[in-house]
Amino acid sequence: MAAPSTGAPLTPFSPVPTRPTRGTLMGHRKTATHIIFLALALAGGPGIAHASFDEFADDHAPARFQLRSGDLTLTLKGEVELELHDLEGQGGVGYDSPTDTRTLGTRSPFVEIDSFWLALRLGLPGRLAINSLLEFSQRGSRVGAVWFDARANWPGRIEHHLEIGLHTPLIKLDRRTERYPLIATVYWRDPEYHAVYEGRLSLGIRSGVDLGLSLAVMRPIAFSSVQESTSHKGTINIVAYGPARPFSGNAPVWGGRLRLFSHGAFISAFGFIGSLAAEAGTDELRNSFASYQDLPGYNAADVGRQDPTFWWSGGRLGYDGYGVHAIVEFIASRESLLRRWGLYGQLSYALRLRDASKLLHTLELLGRYERYRLHNSADVLLGGRSLRSPAPSQAVTWDFDVITAALITTIYRDMLRLRLEYTWIHEHNGVPGLGIPEAPIRNNELLAQLELRF
Repeated sequence: MAAPSTGAPLTPFSPVPTRPTRGTLMGHRKTATHIIFLALALAGGPGIAHASFDEFADDHAPARFQLRSGDLTLTLKGEVELELHDLEGQGGVGYDSPTDTRTLGTRSPFVEIDSFWLALRLGLPGRLAINSLLEFSQRGSRVGAVWFDARANWPGRIEHHLEIGLHTPLIKLDRRTERYPLIATVYWRDPEYHAVYEGRLSLGIRSGVDLGLSLAVMRPIAFSSVQESTSHKGTINIVAYGPARPFSGNAPVWGGRLRLFSHGAFISAFGFIGSLAAEAGTDELRNSFASYQDLPGYNAADVGRQDPTFWWSGGRLGYDGYGVHAIVEFIASRESLLRRWGLYGQLSYALRLRDASKLLHTLELLGRYERYRLHNSADVLLGGRSLRSPAPSQAVTWDFDVITAALITTIYRDMLRLRLEYTWIHEHNGVPGLGIPEAPIRNNELLAQLELRF
């Protein structure tokens, strides 16, 4: 977010120099505001605090177009993505059956406008801002994020950062690929209403400690596609937390993150805890897993009252520097009677070929390996069945191994990029205890994307 002007008259859009990042985060209720302000006042230790990753922070998307009026500044940014998708196997008449289309989407290559984002950043006096993100697609539009952002330094080396509004969770980061890792899709891809406080204690020019505290509103249980394209969503899905929306019985989610960083290396730990409601929670799980009632702890006497346990936690270890970007992330969770875990390791190297003012100036090679596991899903339960089934309609019970290889070419300045990604997807859907073999699906995916940011 650009700093406000000191009184310039209203002018047409004009280019402006790159400015420091302002960061991200958000909230929902008055009580959350009081709690976070109390934390801000008391935090004596945990520079710029960055909190959740902001797709349009100035260090990721420089401010180029502004309107100024007195001490107010309105910055306009945006992004549009044109994508080619091609699923493994031959498509067309005689190959794409109605069942295949419902399961995976067409195997014939197709092109789509995946997203068109407009980011409006209203800069207010005193390091205050109101940020928003509008998302458009060929199927509709939505408000992707709106949050109030405040920053202060006190005392000395300690920076405080408060966000209240609709935005992605505290731990979101730059994944560098178009495709999300599976555990990112599950836990931190979609926005929530929350209030987040982050304090940063600088221990040197490139070292410090971040402490983040979050009070959010529970997101609904949803089902997200294993495939990258969202326009042909089928039945090969995983249980995830969907975008924030109202539903009966909703409850708060408390969370926190501690992050240490020095000279490009970082390590962090985080955790979130709350309680599932019946609507958009335990009822969704009970109705979507065919053998859910066979799980230990199922309340058969009152099916509307199931175990509301909810938590997820994990950690990261990584390095960013000298063109190298490396990260390992692990997350485990419990949703009522389900226990899950997942991890991924990702490594990339960005090679600067020529000066950024010239065409085709940077080339980045990236590789990622990931695992997603549903605990004891293949165990034979008391009813003589297992939670897992090879039926595509029960893909929410499967385990996955995924490998992604990507080539990212920066074509023009930091505005135009070409991404080529190929993903190998391996399903574990057999039940050895019942003599049911694995039934793999041909669903590897090629993605070619042209991305314009302005």
